[in-house]
Amino acid sequence: MSKMKNLVIPLVMVFINMIIMAMVMESAYYIQGFQYGEIWIYAILPITIVLGLIGMLKGENIWYRLGFFFVILVSIYILYYRVKTIDVGAIPEDISIINSAIMKGEDIQFENFLNTMKLLMVVGSAILSVTLYIFPYNMVILDMGLLLFLWIVDYYNNSYEYVRFFVPIWAFSILFYRSTLYDREVKVLKVNRNKRLLQGVIFTLIITLASFFIDIEEKGIYSDRLWNFFNGQVVTQNSINGRNIEDPFSISMSGYNNSESKLGGDIIINEEEVLHAVGDGPIYLRGSVKVNYLGDRWTKEFRDYLETGSIVEEKISYYEEVAGNEELNILEIRPIKEMTSHLFNSIYTRDMAISNNLALLFYDEKYDVFTSNKTVTNDYFITYFEEELVRGYLAEVASPSARDEAFLANYEEYLQISDTITTRTMDLVFEIIEPTMSNQEKAQALTDYLKTNYTYTLEPGDLPEGEDFVDYFLFENPEGYCVYFGTALSNMLRIAGVPTRYVEGFKMADERDGGRFIVRNSDAHAWTEVLIDEENDIWQIYDATGTPRELIFNEGPEETPTEGEEPVENPETPVDEEEDPLNPQPEDEVEETPEEKQERVSRNIMLSVISALLILFALRVAYRKYKIHQMMRSSSLKPYFREVNRGLSFMYYSRKQGETYLEMADRIRDDELRESYTKLVEEVYREEYSGETGEFSRRQELYDDVYGIVREFRGPVFTFIKKFIV
Repeated sequence: MSKMKNLVIPLVMVFINMIIMAMVMESAYYIQGFQYGEIWIYAILPITIVLGLIGMLKGENIWYRLGFFFVILVSIYILYYRVKTIDVGAIPEDISIINSAIMKGEDIQFENFLNTMKLLMVVGSAILSVTLYIFPYNMVILDMGLLLFLWIVDYYNNSYEYVRFFVPIWAFSILFYRSTLYDREVKVLKVNRNKRLLQGVIFTLIITLASFFIDIEEKGIYSDRLWNFFNGQVVTQNSINGRNIEDPFSISMSGYNNSESKLGGDIIINEEEVLHAVGDGPIYLRGSVKVNYLGDRWTKEFRDYLETGSIVEEKISYYEEVAGNEELNILEIRPIKEMTSHLFNSIYTRDMAISNNLALLFYDEKYDVFTSNKTVTNDYFITYFEEELVRGYLAEVASPSARDEAFLANYEEYLQISDTITTRTMDLVFEIIEPTMSNQEKAQALTDYLKTNYTYTLEPGDLPEGEDFVDYFLFENPEGYCVYFGTALSNMLRIAGVPTRYVEGFKMADERDGGRFIVRNSDAHAWTEVLIDEENDIWQIYDATGTPRELIFNEGPEETPTEGEEPVENPETPVDEEEDPLNPQPEDEVEETPEEKQERVSRNIMLSVISALLILFALRVAYRKYKIHQMMRSSSLKPYFREVNRGLSFMYYSRKQGETYLEMADRIRDDELRESYTKLVEEVYREEYSGETGEFSRRQELYDDVYGIVREFRGPVFTFIKKFIV
C-alpha cells in the first residue's frame, strides 16, 4: 500500500495542477461565464486510466486487479464520448473570435474557449500522467511554459496571483519526487515514507509562505520587447481600442483623485521623479483628454487608435506653413518608473518615435494623443512645432460668424453642457464675456477672471452630495487646485459657445540636472484646450493656475504660455516674511501618501520577519554548535553515539528490528567507516554493560567522515540543515 500511495499522490497533484491552469486562463483572459463543471471531467479521465493501469500492475491480489481493470474500461468509455464533443475544426475560428474580442475590448465568452479548454485538459492531463514517472518534473516545466506565454503576450493582469497556487504544487512535487528517487536508488534500506511525506508538507508550507513576500507582479526587463515581438508575429494589430489600453494615464497616478470617479477633494502630492526629458522645453506634456462632464466627474470615450506615429497630413501642412523655415523641436522622454501606456506629447506634435523598434505605437486623430499597447518603459522622442509660433499665428485668426452642420457634427461633444450646470453659472459667464469677442478673447477673459478671484490650495474639502462641481467652486468654496480651475474654465467656455477639452498631463518645470529636465509628481497638472482655428482644427492651451511645484513647493509660478496672463501669487506663502539666517526655518516635510505609507509598513513588516528569522536561524546554529562541542568533550560516549547514528540514518543506515548495532556495522560498505563505527559500538557496549567509561579517540574524525559522506550523498544544503537546524 505504501508503494501504491507513492504512485497515486503524484496523480492527485496532476489533477489539482490542471484545475489551477484553468483558473489562470480564466483570470488572464477575463473569460465570462466560466464553468469548471464542463472541463474537470476532461482532466480527471486520463488520470483514472493511468491509475487503473498502475492498479492492475501493482494490485495485491486478483480482485484488486479486476477492480482497476473495470475502472480503466469505464474511464475509456466515458472519455471516448466526451472527446467526440470536442470540435477541433472550430478551434481556429474560436481563436480568431477571441483575438477579435481582445482587440475590440469586448468580453470573452466561455463558449469561445470551451473547445480549446477541453482539448487542453485532455492532452495536458494525459501527457503529465503518462510521463510523470519517466520525467517527474514535467509539471513544473508545463506550468512555467503557460506563465511565460501569458507574460510575453501580456494577458496576465490577474493571473500572476495564481503563481502562489502553483508554488506549493511545485515545491511539494520536487521534494516528493526527490525523496522517492532516493528510495529507488537505495532499495535495500529502510525508509520512513510517512515521515518523508510529513517533511514534504512542512517544507511546502514554508515555501508557500515565503512566496507571499515576493513581488510576483514585477515585470521582466525584456517583457516589452518580447510582448511586442510576439504580438506582432501572432496577432497583427492595426488598431487598439481605448478600453484595451493597459495603463491609461491619469493624474491620479501622481496623487490626485481620479477625475473619472470623483472630482476634487483633499490631496497629498510628493516630489518623486517620474520622467526625465532631454531637448527643447519646458512644455506641457499631454497625457489624457476628456470631454464628457457629468457634474461630479469627467468620463472619456473609448475610441479606436490607429497604428501610426504621425499626425494627419493636413495638420502637418498647416503647421509647416505657420513655422516657415523654423527648425522643429525635439524632446526625448525617459520614463524612470513604470506608469502608463500613453506617450506624452506636445499640443503641436508632428510625430512620435520610440527607441524600441519592436514597440507598437497608436494615434487618436480626434484627441491628438498617442499610446502603446503596453506600459511604456523605453525612451521615446517627440518632434513638435514651437508653441509660440503657432500661438502667434492663431492670434490673427478670427472666429467664424456662423457654424454649419458639419461643424456641429465634428465638435458637438466639445460644446456639451451637463444638466447639472446651474443658471447662476451661466449668468456669471455672460457677465464676464462680450458677444462680439473671438474665441481667444473669451478664453483669455475667463482665464483672467479665475486667476483673479480664486485661490490655490490642495485641501479644498470634498464636494457635497448632489452639488455641481463647477457651481460649488465658483460660488460656495472659491479655492482648489488645477482640476478645479481646468474643469471650471472648460465648462464656462462651453457656455460661451467655445469648444473645449479637459486635459491631464505634466507641466514641465525648468529644473535641470546635467542637461536633463526633471519631471516630478508635483508637476502633474490639468488644463483646458480651446478650439481657436475651427476650420483647421487647431487648439490652444489656456491655464488658469499653476502646479503644486510652482505654488506649494516655493518655487514660484513660471510663465504661462498664453499672452497677457499675470503671475499667480502663492496664497499660502507670506511675501514679507524674511528668513532669519541665525534661525533657519525647518523645511516642510512632505507627507506620505496612503500608498507610500502602506508600502513602508509592508516593507517594515517583511524586514522584521526576515530579521527575526535570521536571528532565530543564527541562534539555532549557535546552539547546535555548542551541543556538538559539549558532546565531543563529554565523558560518556552515549550522546556522541546517538549523533553518529543520526548521521548514518541520513545515508539510510539504520538498525533494523531485531538487529544489533554490530550487525548493522557489518552492512556499512565503506571499509574505514565500518572499522571506526565498529570500534565505537564496542566501546559503547563496554560503557553500557560493564559500567566503565568508554574510550574512543577518533570522535572528531568519525563525525567528520559520517557527515562528509552525507554531504556527498544528499548535498550540502541538506547536510547543513540536518546538522545545524533540525
